[in-house]
Amino acid sequence: MTHAVRAGAADRGPAGLSGRDHEQDVLDGLLAGAREGRGGAVVLLGDAGSGKTSLLDRCASATAGGARILRCTGVQSEAELPYAGLQVLLRGTLNHARNLPERHLTALRGAIAPDGTPAGDRFLVGAATLGLLDELAEERPALVLVDDAQWLDLETMDALLFAGRRLGLGRVAMVFAAHEDSAAFDGAPGLPVLHLGPLTEGEGAALLAGQAPDLHPAVRSRILGLGQGNPLALVELVEALTPAQRDGSEPLDAREIAVLPASWRVRRIFDERIRALPAPTRLLLTVAAADDTGDVALLVAAGERVGLAARDLGPAEAADLVRVSGRRVVFRHPLARAASYQGAVLVERTAVHRALAEAASAAGDMGRRVWHLAAATVGYDEEVAAELERGAELFRSRGGRAAVAAAYRRAARLTEDPEARSLRLAAASAAAAEAGQAELAAALADEAGPVSSPVAIARLAGVRAALEHEQGRAESARLLLVEATSRVTADRPAVGAWLLFESAAMAWAAPDPVAAARDTRARAAGLDFGGHPMHRGAAGVLDMLSGDHVAGVTAIRDFARYVVRSRPERGLTDQVRLHGWDMLLGEFRAVHDEAVVLERECRAEGAVGVLPRVLLRLARLRLFLGRHRDAYTSAVEGLEIACDTGQHQLAAMLSGVLAVLAALDGEDPDGADGAGGPAGRHPHPAVPAVPIWLTRARALFDLGLGRYDLALRRLAVLTGGPHRHLMVSVHSLPDQVEAAVRTGRAADAGWAADRFERWAAATGTAWAGAVELRCRALLAADGAGAQDLYERALAAHQGDGRPFEQARTHLLYGEWLRRAKRRAAAREALTAALESFERMPAGAWADRARTELRAVGAAPAAPAAGADPAGRLTAQELRVVRLAATGLSNRDIGARLFLSPRTVGYHLSNAYPKLGVTSRAALGALDLD
Repeated sequence: MTHAVRAGAADRGPAGLSGRDHEQDVLDGLLAGAREGRGGAVVLLGDAGSGKTSLLDRCASATAGGARILRCTGVQSEAELPYAGLQVLLRGTLNHARNLPERHLTALRGAIAPDGTPAGDRFLVGAATLGLLDELAEERPALVLVDDAQWLDLETMDALLFAGRRLGLGRVAMVFAAHEDSAAFDGAPGLPVLHLGPLTEGEGAALLAGQAPDLHPAVRSRILGLGQGNPLALVELVEALTPAQRDGSEPLDAREIAVLPASWRVRRIFDERIRALPAPTRLLLTVAAADDTGDVALLVAAGERVGLAARDLGPAEAADLVRVSGRRVVFRHPLARAASYQGAVLVERTAVHRALAEAASAAGDMGRRVWHLAAATVGYDEEVAAELERGAELFRSRGGRAAVAAAYRRAARLTEDPEARSLRLAAASAAAAEAGQAELAAALADEAGPVSSPVAIARLAGVRAALEHEQGRAESARLLLVEATSRVTADRPAVGAWLLFESAAMAWAAPDPVAAARDTRARAAGLDFGGHPMHRGAAGVLDMLSGDHVAGVTAIRDFARYVVRSRPERGLTDQVRLHGWDMLLGEFRAVHDEAVVLERECRAEGAVGVLPRVLLRLARLRLFLGRHRDAYTSAVEGLEIACDTGQHQLAAMLSGVLAVLAALDGEDPDGADGAGGPAGRHPHPAVPAVPIWLTRARALFDLGLGRYDLALRRLAVLTGGPHRHLMVSVHSLPDQVEAAVRTGRAADAGWAADRFERWAAATGTAWAGAVELRCRALLAADGAGAQDLYERALAAHQGDGRPFEQARTHLLYGEWLRRAKRRAAAREALTAALESFERMPAGAWADRARTELRAVGAAPAAPAAGADPAGRLTAQELRVVRLAATGLSNRDIGARLFLSPRTVGYHLSNAYPKLGVTSRAALGALDLD
């Protein structure tokens, strides 16, 4: 699907750049930055012929001899072959990858030198690509040029975008060029985009004056009208004129159709040039257009199979349609390639693809073989369909989810048997969903129609439910899953148990979770799941939703043990999906320890796409455990990777955690960035927080400032709304008790305390018992009763793993002691609270404790200078420094954090002066926790 250009090869100088001064300035700045160690990427979007290719040519010319140029062009006919673009772009560079971490080297080899080695996570391939580019740039700056990027395979696009967003401090520049209407860069924030619109009349006239100064004024005016501001159209229309037409003595072609887009006029010019060639040359051009590699040897080998020879390419070179650079065949323009392929008749294209399949097979490239074989097949053919199915699994082993979907889809087209066809369409739908192609997944699921196989029923139900959930229709998703449960359980109890668990999970997110849980339980009644543990997990979730906390806690605790016990039996993605439900039990330390294990495995396996979900879980757990700085560090990294990998829902959830952390530290969640995250703390201001977490952040901010009326209104939304079963709502119940008591509405707070007490009693966790005692102390009518409850609460807090809640109990007890005129005891409790809040940190609550201390006549000291070295670092610097303190090299740190070693070194150099050290060796003596 791509063709390569040898480094520095640019036989034809850039043309049609008149009117593109701004774009040239931006690209010049990009190239200059790369030379100086400030890497970056730019996207050029424009219609065919708008000058994108000319701008890429200019970049290549401007750096020829001074930079390593890596270039490829997307080709539509093979846009579904995984890593085809990366293979062409990076071919011949693997010898520079020897210093990459083993996991990265293996992933890269599996992607660009397919020899049976699995490529793995496509974002890991992106991290490995970044590492390789950084290695190449050690010798001299590297320039990556990608034309017609809309036709790149999904895996190459994801890998290059991941690398492009993280170029940072390397000597690497990337320029992508794509059609204006391309969706390839939708949802790809972080890369600047230049839109190449039509040239103005003056700019077009200047271009024509440079190309054809002898053009008659009337002819120039006509050409300007026909060209519609499209640079390539203006150039090619002029070149197509006869001398008599140039000087105005012969009229222009009266067959021009005024409504045709300019790019189609150019396409017709290319069509006419190709039709004028000898028949063997036309067919050999079709071979070249159908092949994505541009490899002359492959072209000749395939050509010989249809009776052609290398010399047949000569007339096409003479007509300036293609050129040969080293061992590569390069089309003059993507429109020339399109004309060469689409101008051929069906029998010619079929013969060409069959020849390419045979040539690819001889070269050992089975991926390309099966794809060309499919393109050469017309009508039903079960043998080819079965080979495509085997090819799909080959693509899966190489991480090509989009290619898996395409292969199964094409296999279905060649399948006559309706049941087999539906099964293949179901497999295609599931693969498309995994690849993030939601619309295609839905269309394929619909096309599959009714199916009878339990596996196909479950697969299609899972796809359709995931799509419904993504659109915010959790109840519809639940109904799809629970209906499938009733259809498959008799034949496949284990599959039915999985579907029921997914149904219960969807009930958790339904508009009316209680009603959804009741309906799910009723529909599953009487089904025999064979005692499968997934059924037990589903029952626990439904019990919790129904308010039966005792039964729910018991079932989920059993399920959590099963998840841990059976970890070796499932892949990392399923492990992450099933982990964390025991957060409902409030046992945060145990869940945290399991999440740490999953995080290590994600980093070790390079599972970049799964890592943000684990980091979200860790961020929430560390927030609950009072480890605010660690929570912030995890959330920032998770948000960066979620944005880089296009996981927008996860990004919004991570933004919610950051909003809560900011509120605890005294920053307004409705700050200047307007995204549910305060300016200066939120690394991606364009990502809004999940509404329920943003409400939680606002409530905590108000509570910390003593704005109890406003806090109470916000808390009522959390604890009384449709999602009152969520942990964020359960955690808000004690806050609601405090706000109600402080506003003189203690009588209205009893139900919140009662509800929290029922949950705390069911879970049996020490911290929940301590907080419940604190709530009762706030509501106590007499002083002696309140004091006893506060002291019991503080005793219960000892070692409970919730330092923030313990500090809040100290704060509230200190406030109560101050009002009781017991100043010495109040000072002791408030000092304990202040010290704890400062350690976390929780600035808003620390300020509140200082205010109370001043009220009892104490003068709280400011934090000692230098007492918290980690507090001076950014989240990225802290991550890097902590790993460096363990003795890891920059390369190893980069592998774990998916950064280039140069970027790691930059963060270390920034961190050293902040920490007052001059070398890596001194880091081990610092307290960085």
